[in-house]
Amino acid sequence: MSRDAIDPLAEVAEPDVEAIPPPAKKHSPFAGFAAGICSGWTKLVVGHPFDTLKTRLQCAPKGTYTGAWQCFVSTVSKEGPLALYKGASVPAISWGITDSILMGSLHNYRAFWAANGLSETAPDGSKRLSMLGHCIAGTMAGWTNAAVAHPTELIKCKLQLQLVQPEHVPKQYSGPVDVVRQTIAMQGVQGMWRGVASSFIYRSCFAAMFGGFEMFNRLFRTWKGTSWEMSDGLSNFLAGGLASNLYWFSALPMEHVKNRIMTDSIKNPRYSGVADAYRQTWRESYDPSKGLGWNSLARVKTFYRGFVPVVLRAFPTNAAALAVWEGVMRYIDT
Repeated sequence: MSRDAIDPLAEVAEPDVEAIPPPAKKHSPFAGFAAGICSGWTKLVVGHPFDTLKTRLQCAPKGTYTGAWQCFVSTVSKEGPLALYKGASVPAISWGITDSILMGSLHNYRAFWAANGLSETAPDGSKRLSMLGHCIAGTMAGWTNAAVAHPTELIKCKLQLQLVQPEHVPKQYSGPVDVVRQTIAMQGVQGMWRGVASSFIYRSCFAAMFGGFEMFNRLFRTWKGTSWEMSDGLSNFLAGGLASNLYWFSALPMEHVKNRIMTDSIKNPRYSGVADAYRQTWRESYDPSKGLGWNSLARVKTFYRGFVPVVLRAFPTNAAALAVWEGVMRYIDT
């Protein structure tokens, strides 16, 4: 028997460190909620002025504005720059709460589906949630968010649409509390959730948002080691902006219907429900003297009214918000 076979000081082979997979990170059910508060406040600062213009373009009487730029100029010249943040007092609180619910529930739905049949093997051999899982988790997070966000958005929309009146004509609402008071007085508590079905349909489009976010992030990761390689922060920023455009392209028609219901008169409502609001919007631009092509294009323009400020708002707002959310999540996980 050789000496090396029994020598206790003989060199022992080092284990192959790379062959040992890193331990899986323990899921924290509250991390997404905390990070969501930060993303909600980011959305408010960056996106609220664009949201004000979008709501006015969608819901003001036809002919009030010729386009996004004229709406911006008219709003600022008549009401001052702070008018772009009209109705922001409610989102300052609610967006932190609703984004916390949206992103926190998304984080937990992702973990649930990854552990219950919707995981897949990534190129590096690790387990990850499939694209279908990301889309389903996004839809469910949108539904969870809808019930809470709907009444706060109703307040915001009514205050955003309130145009400047002559000094001798009082405004319909003096502030957020007055919106709640008048709505409940005329329609009952359920009035704060009027048209909530439109919110559930509209927020189902978060499948496109969070599915697209994962899709673009995966694409950018394939560029690692090339001249196109980018940091995690930049990847999240660009993926968030591009995914937001996918989201709004699919969501804007129903969001338009939702906003019409929210800004409807509480005393003499024009719409009897979601289906009626959709039907009236569909028929609004119909001209029997025109052909199918003309009417189809006119209807598309009606449902996508306010598209320009939406596009201008969506990329920087959601890019910044998702980059902040992912950054906070990485910080929490360290």
